[in-house]
Amino acid sequence: MKKQSFLATAALTCFALFALNSCTKLAKNLQYDLDMQTATVDIVLPPYADTAISVSGSQATNCNIDSFIKANTANVLGVSNITSAKIRSCVLTLTGATTALNFANFKSITGSFYTSANQTPYSVAIPLNPDVFATTLTLPVDTSRELKGYLTNTNQFVYTLGGMLRRPTTDSIRCTATFTFKVHVQG
Repeated sequence: MKKQSFLATAALTCFALFALNSCTKLAKNLQYDLDMQTATVDIVLPPYADTAISVSGSQATNCNIDSFIKANTANVLGVSNITSAKIRSCVLTLTGATTALNFANFKSITGSFYTSANQTPYSVAIPLNPDVFATTLTLPVDTSRELKGYLTNTNQFVYTLGGMLRRPTTDSIRCTATFTFKVHVQG
């Protein structure tokens, strides 16, 4: 009886070690492409009468990237598993736009961000913005540029919107900036 109990315990131990080894191998093969939006930030540009200077406004926000990844990978992977991060889009939307106050007021527009992990601003721009009424702009992005260094070991993002005015503005410009990323994580 003791021999059978010992054999059963040994068999269970071997099975558990095999299963643990298989789970470790399985975790190493897990990979996900996650669409991540760090935040939608509201930026206010004050009124400017001078069109010879650049206008800008910034907003800081927090985003726990590790929690986002864990929530989308059943707590298996985290921020240390990021192998690639690339920008997918940058969309600017005016709040309360009018025919006299919209994106046509800008000759050029720039959106940028930096993080506590990488304080060199990453910028996207429309250098020659058309003089047509617009309440939403999609800034062209380089979807092949690697931005992993901005997302690892950070929780704080600082977003900036700016540009050169074509016409003076008599009221504050309220804009929502939405940056989305494609984050690849692998075990």
